[in-house]
Amino acid sequence: MPIYALVDGNSFYASCQIAFDPALKHRPVVVLSNNDGCIVAANQLAKQLDQHIQRPFGKGGYHAAQKNSMMFQPYFKVAPLLKKHNAAIFSSNYELYADMSQRMHRITAQFGSKQEIYSIDESFLDFSGIAQQALTQHAQTLKQRVNQWIGIPVAVGIASTKTLAKLANHLAKKQVDLEGVLDLTTLSDSTKDALFKQVKVSSIWGVGKALSKQLEANQIKTAYDLKYANVKTIRKAFSVNLERTVLELNDQACLPFNETPEDSPLNKQQIISSRSFGQLVDNFDEMRQAVASYTAVAAEKLRQQKACCKMISVHITTPPYREKIAQYHNQISLPLIYPSDNTLLLTKVAIRALKHIWRPNFQYLKASITLSQISPKGALQIDLFAPNPQFSANPKSDKLMQAFDQINQKMGKGTLQLASCGGQQPTWKMNRNLMSARYTTRWNELLVVKA
Repeated sequence: MPIYALVDGNSFYASCQIAFDPALKHRPVVVLSNNDGCIVAANQLAKQLDQHIQRPFGKGGYHAAQKNSMMFQPYFKVAPLLKKHNAAIFSSNYELYADMSQRMHRITAQFGSKQEIYSIDESFLDFSGIAQQALTQHAQTLKQRVNQWIGIPVAVGIASTKTLAKLANHLAKKQVDLEGVLDLTTLSDSTKDALFKQVKVSSIWGVGKALSKQLEANQIKTAYDLKYANVKTIRKAFSVNLERTVLELNDQACLPFNETPEDSPLNKQQIISSRSFGQLVDNFDEMRQAVASYTAVAAEKLRQQKACCKMISVHITTPPYREKIAQYHNQISLPLIYPSDNTLLLTKVAIRALKHIWRPNFQYLKASITLSQISPKGALQIDLFAPNPQFSANPKSDKLMQAFDQINQKMGKGTLQLASCGGQQPTWKMNRNLMSARYTTRWNELLVVKA
């Protein structure tokens, strides 16, 4: 029987900041969203300030769902509270987080015969073959290794299915006496049931907000209730996916390891690159720079999953909630003759699309690029009557993009870019006034230690 382990970085964004300034361990730490808008990550000390937040934000949506919670609160609303408690505030440092994620996954991969990276801070490991009595110690050694080598605390959940491993990880974080590791395979059914009664159904992997409300309306309020729900009824009333969840809660593995990179959940069917601008844009050249930059980011992600796209969409919009500003938004999708991952071609098509939807005399807040109709990169069927695929199945094109990515990986993101992207400090760049150094990816931002 397979044994799954789910390794998850605790408060990952905040932990990345603390790793390079250990004194922050004793202070609340929060990380802000794009343009320093809302709180998207917080360490445990920051989350303990939830009791001081009096009202939810907004009348609906996920903000209201986070009632009296630090998470997703607008920064301006809780800034006085954070200042009062000497909190450390950081803008999102995606370059640092992505690099620390890669380091963490490389370390954890050494502890399992297989690894499936699920998200930036989560991965499943195959613990099959390890003696049952040694599983907890093996997980503790993993925790210590990650903490020692990169300073990131992790929790490990061990079980006979992926869903149970996620649930075990959730419980391992909640109960201090477990020291960040819970092995459900060693517990009796009665003990597991007692634990499951403490877990809300909304905390189960794959059960979202809308589905949890439907389940609660049917008196299925906890993981225990869902475990013992009638499988046929669940399938008929909800879906086959929820049926699999019920089976997994009963130790029947329905979700095996993804055996090939193409099966990875990180390989997306759509790639979206979107940012709000640091200041409103009313100049076409600035908008063109933003669209070119976002396209370059999306194309790089496309190459990372060894895929090509056959459709590119461009969307632009003015601020939707500012009544005094003239409103306009539009989107257009253009197909490619051949699937491609080439930044030059995709940028050329994106700018052509922008010209179709651009309207002067408006102040724009945001642009978005979407790559779709994505397929694995491979052999290409040539159209006899179409132009030559100079940017698709051309070895020179592939070598150019490989060199492009290798230089940026070695020398730092943005070292090499298209002239159409507008240089290093365009005025439309999003505001990140509280960003820390990119310690691991920029030579001029390496941490200086004085002894």
